[in-house]
Amino acid sequence: MATKGSLVIAGTGIQWAGQTTHAARTAIEAADRVLFAVADPWTVQWLRGLKPSAESLPYASGDTPRRLIYQEMVQRILAPVREGLRVCAVFYGHPGVLHDAAHAALRQARAEGLPARMLPGVSFLDCLYADLGVDPGQHGCQVHEATDFLIRGRAFDVHSPLVLSQIAAIGNPGFFDAANTERIQRGLRVLSEVLRRRYPASHEAIIYEAAVLPIHPPRMTRVTLEALATAAISDVSTLYVPPLGPAPVDEDMLALLGMSSGDGTIRSTLGGD
Repeated sequence: MATKGSLVIAGTGIQWAGQTTHAARTAIEAADRVLFAVADPWTVQWLRGLKPSAESLPYASGDTPRRLIYQEMVQRILAPVREGLRVCAVFYGHPGVLHDAAHAALRQARAEGLPARMLPGVSFLDCLYADLGVDPGQHGCQVHEATDFLIRGRAFDVHSPLVLSQIAAIGNPGFFDAANTERIQRGLRVLSEVLRRRYPASHEAIIYEAAVLPIHPPRMTRVTLEALATAAISDVSTLYVPPLGPAPVDEDMLALLGMSSGDGTIRSTLGGD
């Protein structure tokens, strides 16, 4: 009887090795075939130290539509699984955060009856919470991919932190080109205009980039929404927009929950309000 292949989708974290979970490392070492799509040469070197035969997944540049590259990635991942091999597909950060190919490969493998699972990892969002001191349990947190945020007219709450990822790729179906400043600035200009409908032009946001190496600090550059269109950004830049202040408390709801003291004060702390 032929051996049934299996798939594990794993992440390296943002800072390779130091943020790679024990479960992910074990999956990499135990796999018959390791395929990867990571963001820096240090991670590649580290992966090949664990698995010398590890292979890079296709990651073209230029005007090639990302969806076509992702489709090719999925086929490269699934081919050895169908042959009966234990495959570990490795992505940087959390494999389930901003990795369309990882999700597509997982869905397709399961649809074909092949054992497949995803292991959680450290994402840019986890790093942002730590570096900026953001507690999503205090005021909530809204997270959107920037282009999706704009083209779908996503509703958002100005009293809750807003995180917009991939701000350098707004309106770009291909891959990031730092030389295409016209496209990058157009996207930032539109984003600035949309945000200024709800926030003051002087409201300060933060352009954030998690540190890839432990010896380097993260980037945390403050910029007003008015000046966002001309800000210097890279392909890994995220925009963090702080809340305007705590949301108003519904006194009727407090009373219904038995949390009102009768004079409008709150018996327990609600997220620091």
